Amino acid sequence: MDLMQAKRDGSGTVITFVGRLDTVASQQLKAPIRAELDRQPTNLTLNFRDVTYIGSAVLRLIFEAARELQRRNGTFRVMECSPDIRRVFALTGMDHLVDGSSTPPVTHETKDGTLRIFIQGRMDAVRVGEVRDSVRKLVAAHRGPVRFDITAVPYAASAFVHLCIDASKTAKASGNNFGLERVVPEVAQVFRLAGLQSLLLSSI
Repeated sequence: MDLMQAKRDGSGTVITFVGRLDTVASQQLKAPIRAELDRQPTNLTLNFRDVTYIGSAVLRLIFEAARELQRRNGTFRVMECSPDIRRVFALTGMDHLVDGSSTPPVTHETKDGTLRIFIQGRMDAVRVGEVRDSVRKLVAAHRGPVRFDITAVPYAASAFVHLCIDASKTAKASGNNFGLERVVPEVAQVFRLAGLQSLLLSSI
């Protein structure tokens, strides 16, 4: 079975991938993806509708393709990802490439009096700057416990640590408690090094 098919329309190209895109698949895909880039399309769209799995080797090919299109001032996008594939892009900080971007970086729910804010993607300084105001407003408006569910955060810069400190202070000022849930080991280590292990309520 072919792992990819390319359809060209004027100056644009749509590449549709199929099946399991693992390390073995990456070796088969490298040359055909390179061939499509060498055609120098001004628009390149990758369709993942029928993809069941995507590994780091294929993600690397996609990242390199996106970077090349951006250098040429072209348009690059990823579309029709399943929730599982979309989550992989979020965990690797590549969710900004996904068309319509899926799930926003911050969503929330209030259940049994607890505000739970779900945060996803790499929390570098730029991304924190994008979500800071909305997160602060949610925390300030709530009366009750506040939790950040950060299972989909693979990286946390110091700006994110400061955002969590601010949220903790705001919650405590209202007599409420704050904590981080489902923290990946790499991010948990950042908080431990900052002396903030008390904020870590659960890990994965």
